[in-house]
Amino acid sequence: MPRRQQFEENTYYHVYNRWLDKQILFFDNKDFQRFLLYLSEQKDNYKDDIWLVAYCLLPNHFHFVIKNKKAGLSISNFVWKICASYAKYIWAKYGMQWAWKSIFESRFKSKLIDNEEYLQQCIQYVEYNAIKHKLVSKADDWIFRSDSGSKLGLEILNLDWEFEF
Repeated sequence: MPRRQQFEENTYYHVYNRWLDKQILFFDNKDFQRFLLYLSEQKDNYKDDIWLVAYCLLPNHFHFVIKNKKAGLSISNFVWKICASYAKYIWAKYGMQWAWKSIFESRFKSKLIDNEEYLQQCIQYVEYNAIKHKLVSKADDWIFRSDSGSKLGLEILNLDWEFEF
């Protein structure tokens, strides 16, 4: 398992992960909503360290665009806590009894977003990912993305939009 990555201060990252062997990560709408609950809780816990700019949850993977406010391990801890909480939920709900580290393909992957044009492209990629995977024909039809949180009654996931380089 790779070591936790130290992230630079005041930088944006595209963060993503998927279930082991590309298997289904979210089995029903309640699973999506539970993951969003953990995402919301950690967003609140890390509000001084990171800003969640965009997200999209798909059946077998997820994407986040995050601005890291402080150098260090905040993004690593943020993503780890969400994934660990979700894995425990899956164990309890479905009786899957394997170590949480093996549920996800790897710790997670991240790409540095180093300019505003790439940031805009990345946000659009994340927001329209359900179309890319042919889950819907219009992005607005996919409710498990940042632009649609209010459709789920998840106003607590209000996103922070601040673009500074």
